[in-house]
Amino acid sequence: MLVFVAVSTLVALAFVVPLGFLVRRTAEDRSIDVARADAAAVVPALVADGTRAQIETAVAATRAGRDGRMTVMTSQGWVIGPAIDRTPRVQAALDAGISDIGETAGGIEVVAAVASGPGNLSAVRVFVPDAERRKGQWRAWGALAAVGVTLVAISVVVADRLSRSVVQPTQRLASAARRLGGGELETKVDPEGPEELVELAGAFNLLGTQVSSMLERERELVAELSHRLRTPLTKLRMRVDQVDDSDLADQLRDDLDDVTGVVNDLIREARGAADSTQGCDLGQVVTERAEFWSVLAEDQRRPWRFDAGRGPVRVDVSASELGAAVDVLLENAFSHTPEGAPLLVGFRADRERAVVWVGDGGDGFDRSAVERGASGSGSTGLGLDIARRLAEHAGGELDIGTSELGGALITISLPRRDDGSGKV
Repeated sequence: MLVFVAVSTLVALAFVVPLGFLVRRTAEDRSIDVARADAAAVVPALVADGTRAQIETAVAATRAGRDGRMTVMTSQGWVIGPAIDRTPRVQAALDAGISDIGETAGGIEVVAAVASGPGNLSAVRVFVPDAERRKGQWRAWGALAAVGVTLVAISVVVADRLSRSVVQPTQRLASAARRLGGGELETKVDPEGPEELVELAGAFNLLGTQVSSMLERERELVAELSHRLRTPLTKLRMRVDQVDDSDLADQLRDDLDDVTGVVNDLIREARGAADSTQGCDLGQVVTERAEFWSVLAEDQRRPWRFDAGRGPVRVDVSASELGAAVDVLLENAFSHTPEGAPLLVGFRADRERAVVWVGDGGDGFDRSAVERGASGSGSTGLGLDIARRLAEHAGGELDIGTSELGGALITISLPRRDDGSGKV
């Protein structure tokens, strides 16, 4: 609309300004023509060598004469009308019979030379003041300005109608894109507007369909792989039943139950059934996983320290997902540090965020280890990337630094969950 206003204003000015000067010139020409006509009305009385009374009557019959703007200087020496100083034009008319029109103080003078006989020259001078020259000019300028404003207003209305045909479909397309980004993969838009927007809407609808198909294929693939894991798990459970050591068999069964639970969670998540809307108590999950891994730390003679925060800490992550992320961090520490290297695990929380950390006394590593598929020990390199994605999905972040033990320090920061009363 601003573009339309600018263009229409320039177009209106391009026409109105020249027209305004034309109106001004026309008004001046009209006033001069009237003055020349008044002067010509007196000429017959002068040519006929009329009496003073006849000349005065002819002067009084004109508009300029009635307004006191006409002066007649006859060859007899009469001065009829207001007395004036002889201007060069008046003198030239009396001396050489030259008629002329030109600027004078306060306006324009029209001088007509009249010969009533050999050597008998008279002069008729009509004064046109500036006010008379510009009479009606401002009214015409006002009319032109009104026309220009009307044209601009019409262009604004037209621009509004045209812009709506582009802006509204674009806004609806942007709204649909936001819904698609929020996970509403069935979002569609009606192709409308200019040809380019219709083509873009069609591409958007196709994109949503393709994304839905890709996600469906990914879910089915993950679910299929998860189901396939159940066969070896069943075989392992059967072999555990053959272990003579009952304590060892119970521990192995517990481990298998944990693995089976993770596989089941993976299947539900792949099917879209995982629900993290209830969140979990971060402190409880971290404490449980720390107790589980402390047994392995004791077996490997690793100095172990667990710093537990205070009170329940609710976060918008399911217990299984958070537990898997903590397991990833601890497994990474066990896998990439020698036996006997110390480990540090803990969590803390303030009013807004909760932080979980795992530190070790190893050699440490750089941030590139978080990249998906990056690993320097023959693993898939997916562990830290899984933890990072979990943190970012929940509105937090994963960070790598140096622990007080001299090795790596990996922290997961998550926003605390509001319990609905404004408290966390």
